[in-house]
Amino acid sequence: MFKAGFSRVDVTPPLGSYISGYFHARYAKGVLDPLELNAAAFSDGENTVLLIIADFIGVDKIHCDLIREKIALRVGIPAEHIMLTALHQHTSVCIGMKEPNTRSDVFYMEDVYRKYCDVAQMAINDMAECAPSYAAEETQEPVAFIRRYFMKDGSVATNPGERRDEILRPCNDADHTVRLLRFRREGKKDIALVNFCTHPDVIGGEYLSADWPGFVRRFVEHDLDGVSCLLLNGYQGDSNHCDFIGGVHGGYEHSRHMGRVIADTVLRIWERTKSLKIERVGAAMDLVYNKTRTEGEAEYEKARALLDGDGEAHMKNPLVGITELGRATRIVNIRKSAPIYQKVPVTALALGDTVIVGLGGEPFTHYGVALRERLPNKTVITACCANGYEGYLPTEKAFEEGGYEAVSSPFSPSLEKDCVETAVRLIDEIE
Repeated sequence: MFKAGFSRVDVTPPLGSYISGYFHARYAKGVLDPLELNAAAFSDGENTVLLIIADFIGVDKIHCDLIREKIALRVGIPAEHIMLTALHQHTSVCIGMKEPNTRSDVFYMEDVYRKYCDVAQMAINDMAECAPSYAAEETQEPVAFIRRYFMKDGSVATNPGERRDEILRPCNDADHTVRLLRFRREGKKDIALVNFCTHPDVIGGEYLSADWPGFVRRFVEHDLDGVSCLLLNGYQGDSNHCDFIGGVHGGYEHSRHMGRVIADTVLRIWERTKSLKIERVGAAMDLVYNKTRTEGEAEYEKARALLDGDGEAHMKNPLVGITELGRATRIVNIRKSAPIYQKVPVTALALGDTVIVGLGGEPFTHYGVALRERLPNKTVITACCANGYEGYLPTEKAFEEGGYEAVSSPFSPSLEKDCVETAVRLIDEIE
C-alpha cells in the first residue's frame, strides 16, 4: 500500500543575517516572502523515505549528515533514507562551515535543526494512501537559459553582461521541461511535486525571498484547491533566467512571472497525468571521490592579492570578472585545505520506476540528459544541492571549454562520468 505525506515549516532567518551567493557581503534588511522547509514522506508499508526541500542557498555535507542523524533518531528510519535538498536561492542563507550565520547565530541554528526534525515527523504523520501519477511538458515560453556562452574571441563567458555583442551562441541547451508527480489522496490534500531546473538568482538585493520556487508553490496552491505543492530544483549549475541574446530581465516581478509560467504548465498537465504503479520505495547513498584539481597552485600569492583577503574584490574593483575571481578563490582554497580527493554525495530515492537523483552540488544541465539516456525505462527527477553543497559540478566538456564554473570548481574532468555511474549503480542496488 503506497502512502504519501506532506508538511511545511517556516525557517525565515532573523534580519541582519548574512545572505550568500555573491562575491560581496549582503545582510538581510527585510523579508519579501518567507523561507520554508517543505517535506514529503513516502512509504510502501515496509520502507519509508523522506524528501525535505529547503529555501537555503545550500547546506554543507557536514550539516546534512548531522541533520539526517537527528531526523533518523526522531522518526526511526535510516539516515540513508533521507534526502535533504536546497533550492539555491541567492536571496537566502547558507548553512555552511564558513558561513557567519552558522558560526555565530547558535539560536537560529538550533531552531533550524529542530524544525528539520519537526517537518520530517509531521510529513510522516500526514501519510495517507494515495494514487500516484506523472506528466511532463515544456513551458510555453522559455524562462530558463544557459548562462555560459561561446564568445567571438574563442573564450567562454558566464553572464557576459555588456559583452552581449560578442556572443556567438550558448554552450548548451537549457531544460524547459516541467515535471510533475501528483499524489491523489482520499480525505486529504493532494500533493504536487514539481521539478524544474534553473538558478533562483532573479531578485538579488538584501531582502530575503524564496524567489521563483516560492511563487510556483503559492500559485499552484492558489489555483488548485486542496493541493499542497513542493518545488524541487533540478540540475541548474549552468542555467539561469538571463537571455543575454534576446534581452536580460530580473527583479521581483520577473521572479513572479517565472513562477506564473511554471505554475501554468502544472495547471495544463494536472488532469493529464498518467498513473504510476508504486509497490516499493527505497533509497541508497554513496560518495564520489574525485581527485582535487591543483592547477594554478603556484599562483597563490597573486590569487590571494586579487581577493584582497576578504573575497570582496568584485565590489571594490568591478573590472575584475567572476571568472578571475572564481579561479582565484579555488587556488586560495587549495592552500587552506588541500584534500587529495573531493567528495560529492550521490543519493537516489526510488518510488517504483520513478527515481529522484540528488547530487551534492550544482550539476550542469547535461547531467540530467546523461542520466535519462542511461535510464530509459525510468522516470528521472533531478535534485541539486542534495545531502551536501560542494560547489559546481561541470561536465567533462565544460572543463575543456573553461569559463567561471569550470575554473572555480575544485573537481577533475572525470566528475560527470563518476557521478552518473554512481547514480545508476545505486538505482540498481535499490532494485
